[in-house]
Amino acid sequence: MELKNSIMRYILGAVEIDTIIKRIQGKKLKQTERNYLSRSIRPKLIAAKLLTEDKLLEKLQRPDKFLEKKIIFNLSKYGYEMISLKKAKKQKSIGFEELIAIIITKSPKPRFIEAIPILLLKNKINKFKLVEMACKYDINNELGYLIETALILAKRFKIRENLIDLLNYLKNSKEKEIRYLGEEKDQSYIDFLIKTSPKRIKKWNLLGRFFDNDFIKVGESYL
Repeated sequence: MELKNSIMRYILGAVEIDTIIKRIQGKKLKQTERNYLSRSIRPKLIAAKLLTEDKLLEKLQRPDKFLEKKIIFNLSKYGYEMISLKKAKKQKSIGFEELIAIIITKSPKPRFIEAIPILLLKNKINKFKLVEMACKYDINNELGYLIETALILAKRFKIRENLIDLLNYLKNSKEKEIRYLGEEKDQSYIDFLIKTSPKRIKKWNLLGRFFDNDFIKVGESYL
């Protein structure tokens, strides 16, 4: 990272940046510089880290009002035709692995989430690209849970799959933070989910009202 980048000036002053550089280079700091470090620089960096973890920048971005139409079009492209009175108009094509990440992070409606295990069984997967998306979007747990769901469906419907190694990787890199899989709800609903989420989804440090029987019913229609 280039500390002297102009964007850094919005957060850190010139003296603060010079102090950070000196500290990184292992140079001795003056008392005033040590004061900058403890009283100003560290609190700012901690705040920036918290805002990044909360994905505040993503939340501030203008929503794509055509995103749902793009998802429906691309689901059809990958073999998951959604029931609709109108035929989906042609939209921008989205790569398979990126489509999964976009659904999980930007439009996690239950009907889209339930489509992901089906997609994983009906399409050729670039595993390295999927891992890249998991890291980029920070969705190891969500993706792991849905791949595990795909394996349950594969066993039920006697479908050959090649996902075990990917599942094991995601299990080993599972995040400890508890997250919610689905559309955002208020705190009272989150409290409800803490008590009622199925055990299997909780094993992935996730909360949500997704049940194996519901995935199986979807599989009966699409597999």
